[in-house]
Amino acid sequence: MKVKEIIELALLFLDKEELLKYVPFGNESVLPELEDKEIKHLKKCFNLIYNEIATSYIPLLKTEKVVFENDVLPYSQISKNIVEVRKLVSNGKNISYTVEEDGIHANVKNASLTYNYLPEELDFDDDVFMFGGKLSERVLAYGIAMEFSLISGLYDDAEVWETRFYSGLKEAYSKKSEIRLPARRWI
Repeated sequence: MKVKEIIELALLFLDKEELLKYVPFGNESVLPELEDKEIKHLKKCFNLIYNEIATSYIPLLKTEKVVFENDVLPYSQISKNIVEVRKLVSNGKNISYTVEEDGIHANVKNASLTYNYLPEELDFDDDVFMFGGKLSERVLAYGIAMEFSLISGLYDDAEVWETRFYSGLKEAYSKKSEIRLPARRWI
C-alpha cells in the first residue's frame, strides 16, 4: 500500500474529498495555496503517526553484521537510525556492550547487531510497511485524521479520531498469532 492511498482514506474520514482531484491523488496539477498546504500537512501527519507507531508500539527491528574498530562501532556505520539496541551476538554468544555518545562499545571484532530503528520519512508514492500485517490502513488513516484535526484546531473531531486510532493500535499491538485447534472427531 502506498502513502497516498492511506492519505486518501484519511481524506474521506475528514470529509475533504475535494482534495482528491489534486496531484498526487488526482490529475489537477495546479494547486491553490490552501490546498497545497493541507496536502503537505497530511503527509507530515502520516510521517508523525508512522514514527510514533514504530518507536512506541510496534518497533521496527533490523539485524546486521557489524565490525568494531578499537572496540567501538560508530553510529554512522549502522545502516538505519538506531533507537534501541536489542542484542549483540558474536559466535552464538550474547556480548555485553555499552551505548555511548560516540557509538556502541564492546570487546569484540565482528558481531551481529539487532536493534530498533526509526523509519525514514516517506513520500506520497512510497510503499508503507504495515508492521508485518499487524496494522491496517484504517488505523493509520485514523491517526492522520487525528493529527490533522489537531493541527486544524478541530479538537472535538480530534478526540473522536484519537479514540479510534488508539483502540485500533491497541488491537494491533496486542495481536498474537491465531491459535487453531484441530476439529474434534466424534466416534
